[in-house]
Amino acid sequence: MGQPVLLSLLVLLAVAQGVVLAYWAIRDRRFRSAHRAARHLHSADTHAGRLALVGEIAGSIAHEISQPLSAILTNADAAENLLGEPDPPLDEIRRMLADIRRDDLRANDIVRHLHSLLKRRELQTTMLDLNEVAATALSLIQPVARKRLVTVRSCLDPMLPPVRGDAIHLEQVLLNLMMNAMDAMASNTANGAAERILDVTTDRYDKYSAAITVTDTGPGIAAAYRPRIFDSFFSTKQEGMGLGLAIARTIVHAHGGKIWQEGTSAGGAAFKFTIPLQAA
Repeated sequence: MGQPVLLSLLVLLAVAQGVVLAYWAIRDRRFRSAHRAARHLHSADTHAGRLALVGEIAGSIAHEISQPLSAILTNADAAENLLGEPDPPLDEIRRMLADIRRDDLRANDIVRHLHSLLKRRELQTTMLDLNEVAATALSLIQPVARKRLVTVRSCLDPMLPPVRGDAIHLEQVLLNLMMNAMDAMASNTANGAAERILDVTTDRYDKYSAAITVTDTGPGIAAAYRPRIFDSFFSTKQEGMGLGLAIARTIVHAHGGKIWQEGTSAGGAAFKFTIPLQAA
């Protein structure tokens, strides 16, 4: 083979190689761009879901915040009056100041949790206690439960190992499941056989994961609906948008876990989701 021909082949090979490399570079950029767009979309959907959740519980939480604020004002007025006396009862005033501090911390804690839920954020996993996630969500849902005459019970496994996850996103999943459970029990009679009870439990699911289960005493989910309950825009509620469970599934899958629904012996519904253990 002559040198000109060999040189031509080398040039063609170099051009072909350049085209291939350029193709893969463009494909990689497009893939990364699509991946970022998908993450952004999921983030937007998840944030919108949190805003909707906060909107549902805002009225009840506003009442919950008004109680400590009213107590703070009452104690502050009383302490001011006592300080105007010739011989102020300092022990009584110290007690009032302690009550003011306690009520202030209570209101601040509620506002801080709401702010965390309202803030838009990407998934940020850290080592966390799943029981603390459940306890925070339970504290936020209690005002809603009292308003809806729902008895909330919890059984949190104190020996549960840590998991790796995003506390705010996992709280969103749990709040969504609890709100759905209370919606399902809305038609239960207050004094009939169908009592409104919401159970939340945490436990060790298997060697590699922990689980949270939300159980209600509602009518359960019809067999025809079960295959579709996690589909986007599918809802059994007239006013529902059908995004809550779909977003919950996205969040749980992003953590490497699973979520599913199962029936109960009492006829209600139970939703369970798993999160991998930190040591797994």
